[in-house]
Amino acid sequence: MQKIKKQFAFIGTFIFLIIFFASSSSADWNQTSTEVNASYEVISEDMTVHVSKVITFKNNDANTRYWRGYYSTFNYYLPDDAKNICAYDNDRDLNFHKLDRMDHYYVLKFNTKVWYEESYTFTIEYDIDIHKNCANFCVNEHGNETQVTIIIPDEYETFMDRNDYSMETISDAVVYTFDHGLVWSNTCRVDAVKNTDIHVLKGTANLKEKNVDITVNYWDGEEEWANDILNTAIETLPVLEDLSGLSYPMDYNITITEATITETSGYGGSNNGKNGIILLHTEGRAILVHELSHYWTRACNFENIWMDEGYADLYTYLVLNQTHPDEAYSRKELFFDQYETLKPIHDFPLSNWTVPESFEDGNALETSYGYKKSFVLMYNLYEDAGLEAIQKTNLEFSNSNDGIDIDEYVKSMESATDKSLNKEWELVMPV
Repeated sequence: MQKIKKQFAFIGTFIFLIIFFASSSSADWNQTSTEVNASYEVISEDMTVHVSKVITFKNNDANTRYWRGYYSTFNYYLPDDAKNICAYDNDRDLNFHKLDRMDHYYVLKFNTKVWYEESYTFTIEYDIDIHKNCANFCVNEHGNETQVTIIIPDEYETFMDRNDYSMETISDAVVYTFDHGLVWSNTCRVDAVKNTDIHVLKGTANLKEKNVDITVNYWDGEEEWANDILNTAIETLPVLEDLSGLSYPMDYNITITEATITETSGYGGSNNGKNGIILLHTEGRAILVHELSHYWTRACNFENIWMDEGYADLYTYLVLNQTHPDEAYSRKELFFDQYETLKPIHDFPLSNWTVPESFEDGNALETSYGYKKSFVLMYNLYEDAGLEAIQKTNLEFSNSNDGIDIDEYVKSMESATDKSLNKEWELVMPV
């Protein structure tokens, strides 16, 4: 089974404090502290997540004792999709503005001067839009003086990146509580999906040797997603025929079904052959192209996962380079950057790589690295050998009665290019 990681990068977000003094003194970060009580409530009828954070800022900065200075502002991260933002204390609203030099950070001006050994409590509220039947958002907190409560109607199926919470059902909602003392250094993804009726959208891709019917199964209220998926599939399949040098190699039509993260086992999607493609409801064009590409990678009888996944991501790049070149470039740069970032800690020869059945915290970085390294190998091979050599060997592999192992692959590729490709094979074989 070929699966791919959901493209999403989950990077921890930190709270920063800006210090304004009456004098030129400076303070150590440890001399101030914040306590945060955060609530994230999914309000289905409003199609929003309402976020409320009660923040207590404490000034223990010795540099501000004896009335030599004070704190009067606070910098805080808010997600890009936050709307209806407001901030206030017990008496009145706080003024705030966005920091020009730091995306998503806001400067909040206190309504009082916070002197040494004083504290100040205020509240920030905002909303995040969600879809009719699914709520996908991230919890961005910091430190261990934070309590987080997530309230989700019980009609939703909920997945979270971490499970160190207590859970309680009240009325018609489930309350997930992360107590004080837990460390918040990374973003926690929340994916909640409501059970709903399934709708069907159909179309046809006109290919070289046959017409392929495409069926998209989608949830109520997700018509825009379904139309994008159908149009992407119709646009992509003829390009894959041209790039691979092979006509659509399967004898069945294609079904694409919108799925929850539980159904995709944490990945962005999965190609299940005749049973169709399941696609995570937050995914779109790139992951769909990757999964469609597996109809061609499987036709080549590859025995190693890095061949299947490397070719699928190479085809994804090449398809997007024709249809959406800006997206292709950004995706390629991201993959190369992540490869270099993960390599010092997670490197391994691709000949040893296997893809776990589920993508989760314990294997996320190593699994992601395997995908990125496979792509880097195949992209470099494409640059060195050219598309014509790939098409020639694809035809050879698809006509083979045996599985294509590493030795057979290397022999065929070097024969097609009439040169040694040692630089690429170093990424595959153990040193």
